[in-house]
Amino acid sequence: MTSGPASSDGPVQDALSGRPKVAIVTGASSGIGLEMVKRLIGKGYRVVANSRKITSAMTLHGTADLKLVDGDIGIEETAKRVVSTAIQSFGAVDLLVTNAGVFIPKLLPSTPPKIFGGATQTNLAGFFYVSQLAVAQMRLQKFGHVVNISSSMVSQPIVGVPAGL
Repeated sequence: MTSGPASSDGPVQDALSGRPKVAIVTGASSGIGLEMVKRLIGKGYRVVANSRKITSAMTLHGTADLKLVDGDIGIEETAKRVVSTAIQSFGAVDLLVTNAGVFIPKLLPSTPPKIFGGATQTNLAGFFYVSQLAVAQMRLQKFGHVVNISSSMVSQPIVGVPAGL
């Protein structure tokens, strides 16, 4: 993975321990999540990056400061693996960026319940599982931040009944 140089202030470190800050980013194989990982690495963070197939996406490559965890964050075991990777590899969780999400590109009447269930599992349960675990660690540390990224797709009004019905 390539990334730009750290800021002129140097790598971001914990003020008390002097260790590099640790971040978890879900939905990290493309788009906002991928760019977030690159920026955090560039600022000196150690990062655990997650998406369903992050290793086979080959948009990031694991290093000593970047751990990749494959899996659907909407499955509780995946969330446990992601957070435990951060703690075991880096000893902390200072920042959680929940960015994983599924978009349903169909009108409401034509969306199968299975598709809706899968989106709900990733978009809602995934946020819950990983946040619950990361925040528990942050409480032990007495420090941490959670950033949730979501989208309402306002410019693409696809949910509802087509006009004329």
